[in-house]
Amino acid sequence: MRQFVHSNAFCHATVYPDRSGPVEAARLKRLREVSSVSSGPDPVLDALVGAACLAADTPIGLITLLDGERQSFKSKQGIEGYGSPRADAFCDHTIRSSRSFVVPDAARDVRFADNPFVTGRDGIRFYAGVPLEIEPGLRLGSLCVLDRVPRRLGADVRGLLERLARCAVERLLQTEDRYLLSQVDSGRLDRAKADKAMLALAEEALAENLFTLYYQPKIALDTGRRIGFEALLRLKKPDGSVLSPASFAAALIEPTLSRRIGKHVLRCAVAQARAWQAAGIEFGHIAINVSSSQFAPSPGSPGLVDEILGATRSAGLSPKHIQIEVTEGVMLSEQSGVIGRQLEALRAAGFIVAFDDFGTGFASLVHLKEFAYDQIKIDGSFVRAMTGSITDHAIVKAIVDMAKAMGKQVVAEGVETMAELLALQELGCPYGQGFHFGRPAVAADIRFAAD
Repeated sequence: MRQFVHSNAFCHATVYPDRSGPVEAARLKRLREVSSVSSGPDPVLDALVGAACLAADTPIGLITLLDGERQSFKSKQGIEGYGSPRADAFCDHTIRSSRSFVVPDAARDVRFADNPFVTGRDGIRFYAGVPLEIEPGLRLGSLCVLDRVPRRLGADVRGLLERLARCAVERLLQTEDRYLLSQVDSGRLDRAKADKAMLALAEEALAENLFTLYYQPKIALDTGRRIGFEALLRLKKPDGSVLSPASFAAALIEPTLSRRIGKHVLRCAVAQARAWQAAGIEFGHIAINVSSSQFAPSPGSPGLVDEILGATRSAGLSPKHIQIEVTEGVMLSEQSGVIGRQLEALRAAGFIVAFDDFGTGFASLVHLKEFAYDQIKIDGSFVRAMTGSITDHAIVKAIVDMAKAMGKQVVAEGVETMAELLALQELGCPYGQGFHFGRPAVAADIRFAAD
């Protein structure tokens, strides 16, 4: 295909409204701030483009940024070149609105019919773009997919592209860290002090054995039978108050503390599973969340695989009694290769590995076939929205259908209402967890009499 450089373009010149106005000036200023710290290739943005092409089933995908005169390709798939004049870009139309912009057949659209990339042998016939709105009203570029044949775009795919575009915006904002760190203000200092207090709180909790596990049931949606639990970490203070992980979030990021907390969670979950088994209770399994720091080698300590194997074998537990949950953020960390090998080793030993919070990360669709896992857990934000949103309902349906096609288990998180339960049952989702079935509780408050 021809390169998108110099005179090669998507469409003929179109006057952009009020390019000299204050909104455009603010947009260009914001673009310079983002671009100054986001130069060079970005594997996450590349993965997002790949996910967009996969979702829309198109051969070409782009993430573009538009300055005053040119459109640059921040990430691309299926196309050569590095950009085009802004006046000639489809994406110049996309950034005029906060809504997606779709051209089903460019050859039949008077705005693009004479474009050489439309009329040529390898002509573009289909375009769909979603603006990258970094702040209200400030749209820096777009995430778009293109094809050489006319086509339509379903509402479900449009919804997926919009979510991927929001992920792209989040990624661009993340790359601003260097810029933001140079803007030291009282708010940042306050947050640093709060993080320091969180770390001290976590150290105290480990020393005083204040961390405890609450257990939330997982349910078979067709029968209502309880199949297992997820272990959720809480900090129980001496005064009886209970703190959620948000109160010590900084400790879950700091590598050394996170590793120590992870060891504590594993030890407590295995001890509880052993106690239930000794009591003759059919509890199914206990799922624990594992952080990226736990996969990293630690001098003088066994690796995560040996640690989990040793703990379960010492307790006389089958691997079926302990499940491992890993978020996409962990899988996308710098040590993804090492993590993948360890997850595969755990699966080979008989442990179930779950892909947690599915749908909220940068490129979940891309990673469906790249990592070692057995189960997909649909993030609760989609479940809570599905009964009132056609798009979210379509996303949940797509995840359930894809998982079934790939032979993976599916658990819907955050089920809170009967309407959500009925909707999930209608889609054929096999398992769920959430407040509708039971709030997290300490082991002593869990009743098994009805099992």
